[in-house]
Amino acid sequence: MLVLKRRKGESIIVNEQIRIVVVNTSGGGCQLAFDAPESDQIRRAEVPPFEDAVVRTQPSALRVQT
Repeated sequence: MLVLKRRKGESIIVNEQIRIVVVNTSGGGCQLAFDAPESDQIRRAEVPPFEDAVVRTQPSALRVQT
């Protein structure tokens, strides 16, 4: 794992295609902005991938009311 220290306005480039910019810092946290091709999926680690979320919610949506 690579650990970097960045300040507001500084950025990181990943694979020459994804730019991550620190846009704000406060209270021990920070806000990041991501500039990446639409083909690259970016999500928070605690949120399941979109495909998993669809699989979990689809069966309940298909219930037939009688």
